Parts: sequence; C-alpha cells; structure tokens
Amino acid sequence: MCDTMVSTPRSSTDGVMLVAKNSDREPNEAQNITFVPASDHPAGSRVKCTYIEIPQVKHTYAALLSRPFWMFGAEMGVNERGVAIGNEAVFTREKYHKNNDALLGMDILRLALERSRNAIEAVEVVTGLLAAHGQGGVHTMGGTKYYHNSFIIADPSEAYVLETAGTHWAYKKVDDIASISNCLTIGDDYDRAWFGADETGRRKRKGGAVNFAGDFSDVLYTHFAKGRTRKACSYDQLERIKGSITSSDMMRILRSHNMPEPYRPGPSPMERICLHAGGLVSTQTAGSMVAALKKGRPPLVYFTGTSAPCMSVYKPHAIGMDQKKPHNAATCAVSPFGGWDLYGSATSRWDRESLWWTGESIHRRVLMNYPALMPTVRSARDETESGIVGSIEKKWKAGGGADFVGACGRYAQDLVLLNRDICDAVAREYRKLKKKKDVPWWFALQWDRINAKAGFPVEK
Repeated sequence: MCDTMVSTPRSSTDGVMLVAKNSDREPNEAQNITFVPASDHPAGSRVKCTYIEIPQVKHTYAALLSRPFWMFGAEMGVNERGVAIGNEAVFTREKYHKNNDALLGMDILRLALERSRNAIEAVEVVTGLLAAHGQGGVHTMGGTKYYHNSFIIADPSEAYVLETAGTHWAYKKVDDIASISNCLTIGDDYDRAWFGADETGRRKRKGGAVNFAGDFSDVLYTHFAKGRTRKACSYDQLERIKGSITSSDMMRILRSHNMPEPYRPGPSPMERICLHAGGLVSTQTAGSMVAALKKGRPPLVYFTGTSAPCMSVYKPHAIGMDQKKPHNAATCAVSPFGGWDLYGSATSRWDRESLWWTGESIHRRVLMNYPALMPTVRSARDETESGIVGSIEKKWKAGGGADFVGACGRYAQDLVLLNRDICDAVAREYRKLKKKKDVPWWFALQWDRINAKAGFPVEK
C-alpha cells in the first residue's frame, strides 16, 4: 500500500508546493531512481509501456522517477517543468483488466510526467489515457494483485486529487493540504468528473450528484487496506503544522509508524505510514520521495532510493530544463526502459553494488532488533541529513542556479557514501549483539524466507 501528501504554498513555509509519498511494494521488489531525458520523437513513433504499446507524442519532458525495476512506469516522480505526481492503489467495484492488455497506473503516472507542462495538463493526460487505453494488468512483481489508482498531481501553483475507478474519474483542486491512501475520498464535492454511460442512472438512483467514493468503493478491500487510518494519521500531522510545513516535516511524517516509538513488529502493521513487511502484510515501503516546487526555480527532489524511510537518508536531486544526462552520469547504469538508473539497476536479487540493496543490508538487520540498532542509524544520519537539507535549500531559495544544481549532485553522492557507512556501522553493532533477534519467531521466519528468495546473505 502507499501514502501520498501535498501541502500547497498557502500551507508551506516560503510559499513552496510540497509533494511527498511512500511507495509500498513487495520486500524484494527493488525500486530504482531513474532519470529520463527530454526527447523529440518522429511522427508515427510508439512507446512500449509495461504491457502494451501506445502512440508516442512529439516531445517528452525530462523526468526523475522512482521506478519498480521490472516496469516501464513509476510510483512517483517529478519532471523538468515542476510537475510532481504520486499514485495510490484503490479498490473499486469496477471490473479489473486481468489480461495485461491495458496501462498500469504507474505507466500512466510516467506518461503524464513526460507529457505535461503543468498540473491541470497532467490531469487531462491521465484521463485521456484512461479513455484511450484503460488501466489494468498485474500490478505486482510475480503476483496477482489488481487495482485502480488515485493520484496527487501538483505543480508550483496548483494541486489536484484525481481518483479513478476503471475509466471513470473525479478530481478536486486542493486548497491547502491533502492526503490520500488506499481508499477513495472524493464524495459529491468534485470539481469535475466523468462516469460515461452510467452517469444518468447513478444520478437518478441517488437523486442528485454522484458520490464517487460511495458509489465506486469496494468496501471490503478498502477496509482491510487500512487506507482511511493512514490517511487520517498523515492528514492530522499536516493539519497541526499547517502554515509552516517544510520538506523536513514531510520526511518526518513519511518516517512515522503511527505508534509510540521505539517501533516493534506487532499487530495492525497495515496502519503504519512507514510500512515493514511481516505477519499478514506482504509489502513494505520500498521507496520514498519529497518534492519541493516553486515558480522560477528548478524542482528540488529528495529520494531515499532505499526502502524503510525510518532507516533511510533523503538525497537531493535537481532537474534542469531540457537536461540530457544525469549529473552523475559516470556512476549510472542504463535503464532497460529508457534513461539511466542513477544508483545502479537493482533487481529482485541481492547485489553488493546498488544503492537499494545497500539500504536493505541496513533495513533487514535493524528490523530484527529495532530498539538496539536504530540508535546507530539515527546517530550517523540525523545531523548530517539535517545539515545538507538546510544547506541545499538555502542555495535553492537563492535562485537555484548552477551552484545549486552542482551541490545537489555532490551532496547526493556524499549521502550514498553515508548509506554505506551506516551499513558498515549497523553490521558491526549487529555482530556485537548477544540477542540478535528481538522479534516474534514467526516474524523472523517470514523474513528468513524473504531473504532466501532474494539470495540475501544472513548473518547468524
């Protein structure tokens, strides 16, 4: 499951649009940070998405994505024009495409970033793709999960919540703050909606405007996804600081477990914003993003590039207009779906080199004894990350010129090295522990199986 939030300029410090998301996927489903350059395409060209091929447009914009390794699409991202999008799985009464003959919600997200100059144009791209190609197919690595999608779509000036059920949709402009999770939230107060041939019948039955969430939600699946609980948690935290929200606040909320610290694996894990797999929960937060947008400045995007934001470091990135190569091109790998994977092309199998699996070397140790090992992460991370966020945002607020762009590249690489330092420090502390596992036996056994499937080396 996932959680996405937005704070508009009227609710954020210094009039900044802030978009944040945790992306929840299967434990071994690595997520790569992928830069796709702007490009011109000849007439009649086509683009191969995850399952289907569709007509390409004349020009696509540069985009920075957090992308599950096996798919064309992305869970979240930002383009050079300052459009940011995060999506959510939602469960509806509408029929699912199960033959892999449509676009994934993540494909739609990436296509909207590549084709949009602003937020309302991105809304129109999404709804147009739904009408032309539909949404559906298996949404998980090697799994059988199907769902529809909701989105937060923003640019430096405007933000929208767009919710879908099959090819039906409704959207609403965000005035100050909004949070979405794995549930439909728009009732009959939408700004615009489309229900196709069903609209007249639905209106007649209800005696008025269609209630999107009420008419389309699958009540059972929505209940067990616990999206309403997580949405309330993130929204309440935003509400308490509305008017002075910062990117650091967004990072803090994305790291929240919605329970007293220190975190321990236990009941109701689906209620956690920072989600860890275990028990009946087969997903974890596999990547995290905070985007800061302001007119006249290049987008500033923080990605963890690793799972479990509570144990991760947010790394700053900049996207220049019509940028052709990533700033750290020498350390990149060519992405199988176009562009470059900035920190190695991680897959479902453990490797020593990619950033995502370095993060798992931290995560999978700390998870076995969170109270004993998490202080090592915090002591190595917090002051350095806070200092870099403060420094990079000072440069960004000064205009976001070449000095800012260069600093993003340098700081990102410094924080990748910090990730490795934390990994080494956690490994040392882990070996010192007399009681290496402070979790229920069933939790440890479940993770032993997850690790074995990935070929992940487990210390005894």
